[in-house]
Parts: sequence; C-alpha cells; structure tokens
Amino acid sequence: MSKKLFISIGFILAMASAFTSCKKTPQEAPQGDSVVAPAASVKIDALDRTSVTFTISSDSPGDYAWTIVPSSTQIKDAEELFSAGQSGMFGASQEIEITHNELEGGNEYTLYYAVRKINPFVYSELYSEVLSTDFPYEDMITLEKVTPNAISYHIEKPEGAKAYRHMIVDYNDFLYFKALVGVTHDSYLSAFGLGDTESKTFSYEWVQFDGWDNYATYIYSDTKYLIIAGESESTEIDSQVSPDKVKYIEFTTPKAEVCPYEVDVKVSNITSLSADITLTPEEGVDRYRMYVMSEADYEAFLFEGEEMVRRAVIGAWDDTSTEYRGTQSLSLEGLHPDSNYYICMVVFDKDMRELYIEKAFTTTEPVGPAPEINITAKETQEPWNSAAINLQLKNTVSALAFIHTKYAVDEVLNAPGNEDLTMDVVISTNGVSLSGPELSKALSEDGADLMFSNLSPNTEYVYAIMATNSEYVSTSYVHYFKTGAEPIIETTLFDKLKGDYTARITDVNGVPHTFDVTITDGVNDATRESYKAQNVLVCLGFDPCGVTYNSPEDLLKKKWAKTEEEANRNYGPKWFLEIDENDKITTYKHAVAAKSFDEVNNVELIDYSAEGEDPMASFNNQTIWFKGTFNRYYASKEQWIMQATTLIHNVDYNEQTGVITVNPVKNYKSWSARGEIITEYPGVSQSKNWYGGSDSKVIFCGNSALVLTPKSPESKASSITPMQNALEAPAIKVMNIQENRRTLRK
Repeated sequence: MSKKLFISIGFILAMASAFTSCKKTPQEAPQGDSVVAPAASVKIDALDRTSVTFTISSDSPGDYAWTIVPSSTQIKDAEELFSAGQSGMFGASQEIEITHNELEGGNEYTLYYAVRKINPFVYSELYSEVLSTDFPYEDMITLEKVTPNAISYHIEKPEGAKAYRHMIVDYNDFLYFKALVGVTHDSYLSAFGLGDTESKTFSYEWVQFDGWDNYATYIYSDTKYLIIAGESESTEIDSQVSPDKVKYIEFTTPKAEVCPYEVDVKVSNITSLSADITLTPEEGVDRYRMYVMSEADYEAFLFEGEEMVRRAVIGAWDDTSTEYRGTQSLSLEGLHPDSNYYICMVVFDKDMRELYIEKAFTTTEPVGPAPEINITAKETQEPWNSAAINLQLKNTVSALAFIHTKYAVDEVLNAPGNEDLTMDVVISTNGVSLSGPELSKALSEDGADLMFSNLSPNTEYVYAIMATNSEYVSTSYVHYFKTGAEPIIETTLFDKLKGDYTARITDVNGVPHTFDVTITDGVNDATRESYKAQNVLVCLGFDPCGVTYNSPEDLLKKKWAKTEEEANRNYGPKWFLEIDENDKITTYKHAVAAKSFDEVNNVELIDYSAEGEDPMASFNNQTIWFKGTFNRYYASKEQWIMQATTLIHNVDYNEQTGVITVNPVKNYKSWSARGEIITEYPGVSQSKNWYGGSDSKVIFCGNSALVLTPKSPESKASSITPMQNALEAPAIKVMNIQENRRTLRK
C-alpha cells in the first residue's frame, strides 16, 4: 500500500475522530444502574494445526474483542480483553467471522472473547474456548506453523518408501518456470528437492535453500507458496520422483501488520544523470530497505501486483546492502535523462510490522551533444565475399553494431506482430559492442577501417550501428551495401552436369527412396543470371521432403509470393551444386561463421553460416532447407532424436558413367569432454529461418549418400576429341583355318 493511500486513510480517520468528538463520549455504566449486560457466544467453524476460523455473536448491538493465547496465559476480565486484545464493531447482523492463521501444531490455546454495549459501556462476562491443535498426521504434508517470515511443516514418510524429497516453492516462481520450460511438480522436485529418510518436521525462518544449496526461496509475508513432497529411491540429488508419488499443498503466509511509522523522502539536485535523496525515519522505525527502480522495471513488477514490488525491494533477507538505519543522504548516479524513477521502500519496526512507501521523480533533459556517426564505403580486392567501411564517431562512449543480410533484417521487421519494431530495438537486441581499440580509432580523426569477411556474393547486407554518449542518448545509423558477383568460372562441368537423373537415398529407417531430379542452370532468365553469377547449378526435385514442386510462376499464380524476386527465391523444392575454379563440386556454398580448435581432442571445429541462402522451398506456410542430418540417441530422454546442421557436402562426378554422388560428411561434435564423431547425411529440415530455432524439425533424415544416375547414359559418355588425319581401313588378310588348328598331344 502506498504512502499516499496511508495518508488518505489517516485523513479519513482524523475526520471521523473530529466528528465523533462532537458526540457524547461513551461512559461506563454508573454503579447501581439496572443495565442488563450483553451476552455472547462463539462457534468454531474450522480448526487445524495452523489456523482457526470462528464466529462471535452478540444478543445486542455494540462491539467485540478477542484474543488467542497459549493455555498458560490468563486474561482477568472483559475490560482487560478490550484493552489488550483485538476489537471491532458489529454490523447489523451482530455477528462477525474471524480467521486466525498464527497457530502452531501440537499445542493448546485459549480463545477469549467478550462483547459490550456502548453509551454507556456495559461489558459482558469474559468467555473462553479451549483450542487444541494436536491432530494426528494423516497426510504426507502437514503445515505446523506459518508466520509472515517463517514456515514449519511435517513430512510423514509413506509406508514402505525408502526415502522422500521435499521443498518450499514460491508459487509465482513455479508458474514462471512452468510457462518457460513446462516444469511439473515432480520434475521441479526431482531437480531441486531436499532428501530425507525419516518422518520429520522441518522449520525455516526467512529462507530455504534447494538440494544444491544454491537457489534460495525467501519467505515473505502475504505471499503464496507450495510445499511439494514425493517418494524417491534415495536422498541423492539426482534421485527422481514419480508423478504418481507426489503430493503438494498451496498456502499463503499471513500479511504483516502495518508499521505505524514512516520515512520521509526528499529528492534534490536532480540532473539528467543523477539525483540526491534524503531519508529521514520517524522515531519507532527500526530499519528500512530502499530500491530505486526505472519506470520500466517498476511497471513490470507492478504488473504482477504490489506484492512483487515489495518483494523486489526487500530482496534476499540475508543481503543487507540496501538496508538502512537512521537518517541517510544518498547520491543516485547512472540515471538516464528525461526518465521517470521510483524510490520504493519497505519500512520495519522492531515488531517486524511493515509499511510500503514510494516516491516518484523525473530526471532533467540531456544537455550534451548527441552522438554523430559517419560511414564511408571502401574498396576491397574481393568484393564478392568481403566489404570494408571507414567508421567515424563523435560524442560517443560506447557503440553496438551488427552485420546481417538485408533479407534477414527485413524478415524480422516485417514479421507479424513486429509492426512497431524499430531498428534501434533490433540493434540493441542483436548488436555487439565495439572493442576498445575499434572505438578509439573510430573516435580519432582518421576513423576506424573495418573489414567484413566471409560474405555471400551478389547479396545485400546491412551494417547497423548505435552510438551512445555519456548521457545515454543514442543515435543509430544503417549502412546498406551489396557484394559483387563472383568471378564467373568457365568450365565444361556446367554443361556436363545438366540433365535428367534418377536419385536414390536411404532414410534413417533404412527405407530407400527413388525420385526424379533435373539439373539445370535456372528456371527463368532471372534465376539463370543469378545462378551463373554464383557458379551454381540448381537441382529440381526432392520427393522425400513431402513438398510438391511449384515453379516461380506457380507461386505468383497461387499468390504464395508477392513479387517475382520472392518467387525466384522461394520456389522448389530445389537444392544446389556449386563448382569452383578447380572443378571441385560441393553443395551450396556456406560462409564460415566461426572456427575453433579443441586442444583436448586435437580437432578443428568449423561452424558454417547459410545466412542469405535460398531455401529449398518456402510457400504455403512451409519453409524447408537442405541440411546435413543425423540421428542421435539421448540417454537422458531414452529416445533417438533427428538433428540437422548447416555444412558443405563434397560431391563426386564420374566422367565415365555420369553418376553424381553427394557424400556424407564426418564431423566432430564437442558435446562432452570426450566428444563424438557424427556422420551427417543429406537431409531436409523445416524451420522459418536457415539457422533453425525453436520451430525447427527434421522432416527427412538421410542414412546414405545421395546418388544421381543419368536417365540417358549415352548422353553422359566422356567426350571424344576427333582425329585430325583421315581414317584408314586396316588391311584384310585371308587366313587358312587349317594352319591355325592346334595339334593335340597325348
């Protein structure tokens, strides 16, 4: 509850007090008056080990008082109860239902209650009711005691169980992980629970650490929690709990009483980057915790309720870095200009009563010059796979930048739901900080010369940069450029490989697949020009992927493509063969994204990027990619899972038979300390993007080489160079058959 709200309540109470002061103050009934004393009764509605619900009724209007104390504590009379207990006014029904949540299992208490008439005061007799919380343990989990900052519960080990695991879980945290990764009560308990082998009562004040002694569940007032318990084979941290052997209970800790003391907050010397605050507590404040939030953080916490703001302010109970006592003068640094901030506080007195206070303030507008960015293109020796720029910056203390294909950037900006997405957000999300030397050079008079390597030929790229000054004011700039076409390779292989083929490949289950493939230099003038510039041939057809072939014209006719450019990229299914200057044939060339060396296994690791590559097909809400695929067994999941990666397949061509073979690739995968050698076969994956992602799945996993046999072998025979001189007929010699007959020897 905010300070403003408490002030409003205080004003209302003050007005009410002023109003009632005009009336006659209730007096004690004079001795000797024959005023009939009121009578009261109580009904126990519910009672368990930690709470009781009861209803107090009176036979006349007035107010009531009650208290619950250990059985050894005595209350003398009704007047003492009204002085020391909790009280309130009856409504029209002359009865009130009350719930008390601060009992402890295995104890005996006395409920005292009384009522009185007003004007004059006439007290009833003092009534009492014995409450016993000594109930047997009938369930696996039983709450023993719940206070605003402590939880005690009993776990009764099921008969026949070897061990069990148990834990306290913040209910909101559990819901967060459930939404994020789909955890269940048993999986959460299996991952983080504490183990034990005997029936036992567990008590935790302020905090409970998980089974790894790492993650802490802090105990706050007015907060919902789960207690989860389940049978296990042992107390070991990796001992699993079955879903059918898990029990859990949900409950909420009592709300702390309201602290009657405040802390005065004054904000001064506000600039664009800083502010001074003075915190002055009233007498009676024991300590207070303070947290300054940006408006975005404040609204994110507030979205889940004031409880979450309060918890964020309190933080970890054992961390006192934001806890203060007495008057404090603090300077806030690192603020952003023209931004709203909230000073949020939770105040405690010695009885751990709580009061939430907040105060908002706004920083001033920036006063310094904004960052300046200037980019000039520079020439490179190989403009088809590299580019260079000169970057000059001014008034900048940090910068984020990235380079991507224009196609990839446009795809993000134009995706459904991203209508309000800006390049500033894209840069902030994807950018990488300029290094110290790069930034220093960019700020110099000559600027920094930056080279981009491993680019795809004939492709549009975006270099996006965001520069920020000392007042956190940012300026962004987007530089567009296009790589040139690769030098066109003149080779007879382009003509030799073109033609109709019968393709054969075996899938992961050993089932053979046979289908038709046509190798050509393109399907229209635009694709022929583009493919020639990239030194690639296009292979039309890949039946095992389950996608029916559609040409660019088909996509436009069916409105599966908006433009000819889009249709020429997305038709298919298709895949590519690239031919280099040495007549080496591979599948579609990918850029090397990163190289690393595994010194343990003495192996070089290469990651390829297919960014900007044309998909096998992308239409009718389905996008597929030519990939390397393999089937891997996951012991933890006890199942085989098909996977896909971006790589290059080497391709063999037999000059004599015309047979084309797309070979498997052996790759080293550093999944563990020992690593693993994986053979990847030609296959197909489905995903929105070339790199896969959460929506990625393998729709065809190969288990053999992909072999293409020409349909007309005679047309694929090796070429013959004609002789320059005329052919001569050989001389014909008449042979005597008798002369050639062999003599048989005995």
